[in-house]
Amino acid sequence: PCKGRPGGAHRMFFDALLWMARTGAAWRDLPERLGTWSAVYQRYAYWCAKGHFERLFQSVQQPDMQEVMVDSTCCRAHQSSAGARKSSGPQAIGITRGGRNTKIHAVCDALGNPLRFVLTPGQRHDSKPVPELLDGLQAKALLADKAYDSDKIVQAAQKQGMQVIIPCKVNRKKNQRILDAHRYKARHLVEALFQRMKVFRRVATRYDKLDVTFLGFVHLAGTMKWLH
Repeated sequence: PCKGRPGGAHRMFFDALLWMARTGAAWRDLPERLGTWSAVYQRYAYWCAKGHFERLFQSVQQPDMQEVMVDSTCCRAHQSSAGARKSSGPQAIGITRGGRNTKIHAVCDALGNPLRFVLTPGQRHDSKPVPELLDGLQAKALLADKAYDSDKIVQAAQKQGMQVIIPCKVNRKKNQRILDAHRYKARHLVEALFQRMKVFRRVATRYDKLDVTFLGFVHLAGTMKWLH
């Protein structure tokens, strides 16, 4: 006999998660037809802790590495995301002019499909997680806006064999680069990626207290982008 949960249970579990991701509702508001909210949440939290959603996200990828693009977006932290103990795990919630928020940093392929995500507090500069996002990627070019024009990022990308297509800041005095304006136009794909992912309300607004559970919904949204 087969061991484990039947296939229908897995389907209902993912239906419940997609409903939660789309609506941004509280866990207790999960419809009964999709399962008991506490059981679904406990299973979701377990899968997040084990990294199952990240592995699922990676398993569906078939990237076009002609070029990669990096960017970030801010997600307002809802009041329900507050109150977690520091000992519970990283929270990556910062305070900015717009209030409490979290930044999602992403790298996508030449077709605008996501490859990796990193979370930081909202006040963290966009360029900080770039080495982690690019580590090991074998792409031919890197596209980004002026916020990523730093010698550290340029040198790291060139060391990995990438052509750097990033506009120079107005205050750059050394190592001026000629921008390939035609190829740079493709950078809008990473912005379109965030727009599509924020259709999921639990990505657009952070309701989760811990990074690991918020990132689970981010990876789920990224997986759906690949499967769309």
